[in-house]
Amino acid sequence: MTFWSEIKQRRITQIVITYLVGGWIVLGVFDQVVDREVLPPVAYQVALTLYLVGIAAALIIGWYHGEKGAQEATRTEIAMLSVVALVGLGLSALLVRGAIRTVSLEDAINPEDLRRVAVLYLDDVSAQGSMGPVADGITEGLIASLRQVSELAVTSRNGSREVRSLDVAPDSAARILEVGALVDGTVDEVGDELRVSIRLLEGTTGTPLFRESYAWPRDQVAEVGTELATEVAEALRERLGVEIRLREGQAEAPNAAAWLHVARAERFLANAQSAAAAGDLNGVLEGFASAESELDSAIEVAPDWTEPFILRAQVEYEQFILAQSADELIAMMQESVDWTDRALEIDAASAGALEWRGTAAYRRWLTQAEPEADLTPLLNQATADLEQAITLDQSRASVRSTLSHLYMTTGDVTDGIIQAQRAYEQDAFLAAADGVLWRLYTGSYDRGDHSSASEWCEEGHERFPTSFRFVLCQQWLMTMPEAEPDIDRAWEIHEEGMAVLVERPEFFEAQSRLLVAATIGRAGLPDSAQAVFESAQVSADVDPDRELWATEAALRSVLGDTEEALRLLERYMLSQQGGVVDDHWWWDNLRGEPEFQRLRDAG
Repeated sequence: MTFWSEIKQRRITQIVITYLVGGWIVLGVFDQVVDREVLPPVAYQVALTLYLVGIAAALIIGWYHGEKGAQEATRTEIAMLSVVALVGLGLSALLVRGAIRTVSLEDAINPEDLRRVAVLYLDDVSAQGSMGPVADGITEGLIASLRQVSELAVTSRNGSREVRSLDVAPDSAARILEVGALVDGTVDEVGDELRVSIRLLEGTTGTPLFRESYAWPRDQVAEVGTELATEVAEALRERLGVEIRLREGQAEAPNAAAWLHVARAERFLANAQSAAAAGDLNGVLEGFASAESELDSAIEVAPDWTEPFILRAQVEYEQFILAQSADELIAMMQESVDWTDRALEIDAASAGALEWRGTAAYRRWLTQAEPEADLTPLLNQATADLEQAITLDQSRASVRSTLSHLYMTTGDVTDGIIQAQRAYEQDAFLAAADGVLWRLYTGSYDRGDHSSASEWCEEGHERFPTSFRFVLCQQWLMTMPEAEPDIDRAWEIHEEGMAVLVERPEFFEAQSRLLVAATIGRAGLPDSAQAVFESAQVSADVDPDRELWATEAALRSVLGDTEEALRLLERYMLSQQGGVVDDHWWWDNLRGEPEFQRLRDAG
C-alpha cells in the first residue's frame, strides 16, 4: 500500500480539516470576546498558539486512530502527543509571562510622564525612497497639531531633528529629549494610497502603548497630520484619564499639491541650514534656490494660503548669512518684509507673518547702517510686530528668543531674561538655543545673581561643550563675590577654552588670562596676579577696539585696585572718544571715587 493510499484510508485529511474549521470558529469567539475587553489580548494569543500546535496533534491522532475500528494508543503516539502538548504549554507560558511583564511595566508607568511627548520623524519605507518630504511633512504636521493641546508638553520639531541626526534608539531619544512618551512610525506608498503606521511608546522602557496603520488617498495628504494627531491624542487620553482636545490650528493646505510643495521647501531650507553650519556654500545656495522654487509653485496652486508666503519670508531672511555688505543685507530684509506683507493681506492676524516681519526689521536695525531717523521707526516696528505675534500665539518660542535679544540689547535686562527663560522652557531645542542660554547667563551675571548665572552657565556647557563662551563663563563666575577663588580650576578652564577656541585666538586667550589673574588676585596673591595681568597685554592689531582695557578695568575694580581700574577705564574711554560706563556691579568699589563720577559724566 502506498503512503498516500494509507493516508486516505486513515482519513487524516478529513480529521485535520474538521479540526481546522472547528478551531477557527473557536478562535473567532475568542477574538470577539477579547475585542469587547472581556478577556485580555493574551487570551487570543494563547488560543491561536494552541490552535496552531494542535494541528500537529490532529495529524498524529488521525494517523493512529483514523482507521475504522478501535485502536489502542501506542507508546510512540503518547510520546509524540506529550511533546506537542509540552510545546504548546511552553509557548503559552511564554506568552502569558510576557503579557504579565508588559502589564507590570504599564502599571509602573506614571501617567503624568506621558504628558511629555516627542514625535520622532517618520521613516520613509517606500520602494523608491521617494516619500522623504512627505514623511517629514506629516511628522511636522503631527507635531504642530499636538503642540496645540494644552494638556500635553510636546517637544518641538527642532528637538526631533536633533535626535534624528544622532540616529539613536527610541529609549535613548526619550532620555535626550526628557520625555515620557514617543511617537514613531513609517510612511509608504502603495499605488495611489498613502499608508502610515504609527506607534505610541513609553519612553523609558519602549513599551508599546498604541499602534495602528492607516491609509489615505494621495490627494488627502494635507489632512494626514491632523488626523494622526487625533488618534495619538485619543490614545493618550485613555492613558491619562483626561479629556484631550485638539484646538483648531493654522489653516490647512487647500490642496495636496500645495502641501507637498511646502513640505519639500521645508526640507530644502533645512538642507541649506545644515550646509551653512558645515561651511558648504554650494549646498547653501542650492538649498535656498530649491526652497524658493517649491514655494513659488505652492503659491501658484494656493494663492490664498498664508504658509508659503511666510516660509518664503523666512527663506529670504535666512539668506542674510550670504550678504556681502550692509546694503545687501538691508535689501534682503526688505524682501522678507515684502513677503510677510503679502501674507498679512490674506490674514492680518497671522502670528507667523508678524514674527518674520518683526525679525527682519530687528535684523535691519542691528546693522546700524541707516540714518538715525530711520532706525527708531525700525526698532519700534520690530518690537510691535514681535509683541503682537506672541500675543496671538503664546507657543512661539522663536519669537520669545528674538524678543529676549531685543530687550537685552536695548537695556531691558529683566524682560529679556523673562522672555529667554520662557523660550527655553517652551523649546529647549531652538535653533538659537545657545544664544538663549547665553542671554540667560549674561543677564543673570550682570544682575549679580550668582545662583542663576551658575545654573545657566552649567546648562550651556552641558548642552554645548565645544562652545568657547560656555567655557569662558565659568571663569567669569569666579569674579563674583559669592564664588570661591580656585586657582587650579581657573587654569584648567583656561586650557579647556584654548582647546575649543576657533575665532580670534590671541584676543580670547588674553581675555582668559585676565580672568585667571582676577581669580589669583581674589585668592590673595596680588604679585602673582600682576604677573598674569602683564602676560595678557596685547597690541592694537589683536584688540583694535581696546575691549581688553575695559575688561581689565572691571576686574581691577572687583579686586579693589581702584587706582589701576580708573587709569585703565580712562585710557579705554579716550581710545573710544567717549563711551558709556554702565551701572554694573563691577564698579561698586569705584562709586565713591570722584574720578569715577567724572568719567561717567564725561561719557
